[in-house]
Amino acid sequence: MIKLTRLNGKLVALNPDLILWADATPDTTLCLVSGEKLLVRQTLDELIALVVTFRRSIRRRVVHNKPSTPTRSDRAS
Repeated sequence: MIKLTRLNGKLVALNPDLILWADATPDTTLCLVSGEKLLVRQTLDELIALVVTFRRSIRRRVVHNKPSTPTRSDRAS
């Protein structure tokens, strides 16, 4: 989840997988897969940085929690 600020100052946590597209005209508008539109205070560049950071954190968790490949001796038993 990423934390964003609505135009009214309220925080919202959003799963970035739900974002179809984002537009900066002049407020950043997100169109979600549900068809809902969300206006946020973050700039388009800030939004992209948050999504990239989120994706990197997921990737790190997947890589660090990846089960090790069995060794030859493990397979023999």
